[in-house]
Amino acid sequence: MTFKSNGQADVEAGLFFTGFGILTAALSLQYRLGTIATMGPGMFPLILGVFLAVLGLIILVKGFMGNGEQARPLPIKPTLLITASVIVFALLLLTVGLLFAIPAQVVIALLASEHFTWKRALLLSAGLLAFCYGVFVYFLGISVPLIAM
Repeated sequence: MTFKSNGQADVEAGLFFTGFGILTAALSLQYRLGTIATMGPGMFPLILGVFLAVLGLIILVKGFMGNGEQARPLPIKPTLLITASVIVFALLLLTVGLLFAIPAQVVIALLASEHFTWKRALLLSAGLLAFCYGVFVYFLGISVPLIAM
């Protein structure tokens, strides 16, 4: 099952990026911005949202100029599996820990690929686990449980 679109891919992508960028920038205004020297929690999402909106407008203009390709059908199964993998990760992270949440996310996301193998899932899970633990727990000091009790 697929969702068909008759518009050009660049127009659709441009509208999506522009809308998402504007929404991100608008929501970031709920947080303290600070200054460039001492950035608050809202500064990075504001800059990212503005950048994304500008990029979206550039892509949108390119699409209206007629130089883009035709949009292809949206594959429903991979879209649902990728979305489900993120939701499963969010639900499992604090309940069972990083050690189980990452492999669950990887397996569900890889099921969306035609090239799924258990070896690939195991290697990707191990690499992602080491990377996430190193970056978020060790370097950034975020308290994410490896195994939740």
